[in-house]
Amino acid sequence: MNNLAVMFLVLLAAYGLLSLVLSLLVAGLWTAWLEAKPLTSRGLFALRMLPSLGALFLTWSVVMPAFSIKEPSRAAEPVGPLLLLMVAFALVTLGAGCLRGWRACLATTRLLRDCGPGYPRFRVAGRDVEIIDLPGIMVAVVGAWRPRIVAATRVLEACSREELDAVIEHEAAHILSHDNLKLLLLLSSPDLLASMPAGEELIARWRAAAEFEADAVATAQDPLTRVTLASALIKVARLSGAQRRPAALSMPIVVDDVDGRVRRLLAPLPAANTLLPAVSIAALALLVPFLGVPLYGLIQDLIEMLVAFGR
Repeated sequence: MNNLAVMFLVLLAAYGLLSLVLSLLVAGLWTAWLEAKPLTSRGLFALRMLPSLGALFLTWSVVMPAFSIKEPSRAAEPVGPLLLLMVAFALVTLGAGCLRGWRACLATTRLLRDCGPGYPRFRVAGRDVEIIDLPGIMVAVVGAWRPRIVAATRVLEACSREELDAVIEHEAAHILSHDNLKLLLLLSSPDLLASMPAGEELIARWRAAAEFEADAVATAQDPLTRVTLASALIKVARLSGAQRRPAALSMPIVVDDVDGRVRRLLAPLPAANTLLPAVSIAALALLVPFLGVPLYGLIQDLIEMLVAFGR
C-alpha cells in the first residue's frame, strides 16, 4: 500500500482505539463518581459525546500530524493483521452509530407522516401546534432538523388554556435548546459506550435533565406558572398511562420522571445543578495538539509497530 492508503487505515484504527479507551474511561468515571452528581443536560451531553468527539479530535490533531511528519516516504508498505482488525472494529463502530441514527430518523419520518399536513393547526403561546389523534404521543416536539410541536386532541379537551400554554412553552424550550438534534447525536454517537449500561444511563439522565431545564424555562421560575405546569403534567400523565419512550426523535411531555418533575415544580426553587468545568476542559483540549508535538516520535514508533505487527 502507498503512504496515503496506510495513513487512512492508521487514522481509522486510531479512532477505533481512542474511542474504545475513552468509552471505558467515561464508563468508569460514571460508575465510580459522576453518576451521583447532579449534572446539567449540557454536562451530560458533553460526557456522553466525549468518546466519539474526543477520539476524532485526538486522531486529527495528534495522530495525523505525527504520521504525516515522521512517516518516511515509501513506494509501498504492507500492513499487518492487527491494523486491519482495528480498522474493522472502527468501521463496525462507525456503522453501528450510523444505523442507530438512521433508525431514529426513519421512525421520526413515519411519525411525522402520520401527523401529516392533513391535520389542523392552531397557535398556542405564539407557536404552531398540530393536532393529532395518536394514542402513543400526547404532546411532543418531533423531528431533529425542523422540529414540530404536536398535541393529541385529548390533551386539548383535558387541559385549560393556561395549562396548555405552559405545556407548549415547555416544548418550545426544547426547540430553543435544540434538544431533538442533540438526541440524534447522542443516539448515533459511534463508540463502544453505546453498548454499555453507562451509555444508556447517560442518555436517560440527559433526557431527564433536559426535561427539568425545559420546565424551568417554560415557567420562568414563576410560582403560579410552576403550579399550572405541574397540574398539566398530572392531567396528561393520567391520559397517557404507562407510556413508553418512542423510538422517534421526540421529546414527549410525560415520559421522563413525571413524579419528580411535579415535586420539583411544587417545591421551592431548586439549587443549580453541578456544572462540569467546561472552560477548563475546552482550554485543555486546545492545548492537546501542542502538548502532543514532543510525542510525535513516540507516536510514530507505536504506529510502525502496529502496522508491522503480524505481517
